[in-house]
Amino acid sequence: MSLTLAMMLLGGTDFGLDPAWKPVGDQLAPARAGKIQCHDPDSAARTCRMMTWLDVGSEGVVAVRQLTALSNGPAYAAEARFRVRSEGAALCGTIDDNYMAGFRIVSSRAPYAPVNDKRLTLLYREALVATVWERKVCSYEFRRADDEMRQEIGTIDGAFAGELMSQYLWIDPKAGWRLKAPPQG
Repeated sequence: MSLTLAMMLLGGTDFGLDPAWKPVGDQLAPARAGKIQCHDPDSAARTCRMMTWLDVGSEGVVAVRQLTALSNGPAYAAEARFRVRSEGAALCGTIDDNYMAGFRIVSSRAPYAPVNDKRLTLLYREALVATVWERKVCSYEFRRADDEMRQEIGTIDGAFAGELMSQYLWIDPKAGWRLKAPPQG
């Protein structure tokens, strides 16, 4: 963790969020209870742009499975399986070849069968190399007292990264939610 980021957290930084958003003390408690994250949820349609499973292991290591909807027609998603480490209030990891070893393109419809699309895999890797390759990425969770919605704040090498902000809900993985990509512009 960078000294600047450490000072921001110790000083109670809110990353510019509304003061109603407060840091979550144990951001892994819902995962230990069997829930998954549904990013950018549409509660009425029961859809998520991204779903994240967190398997809390020993010594602060968390196994992550993340499905991100890429398109709805064809129905493709990026699946990544990787490990992060709990570091105080953050979950942190490095995007590198180990991360890419657990990456593949899959159908965005359950049971998420693999799709042999090497072009999409290469495009995804190129985007990662251009932005976060071999860099430390951390996420922090915030919550309002009267709301189940969570706010994720990301940092890259200790610097705030607005592009990594996302809102999500903790959901029951058996409750009928599904992946759906945002409309293509």
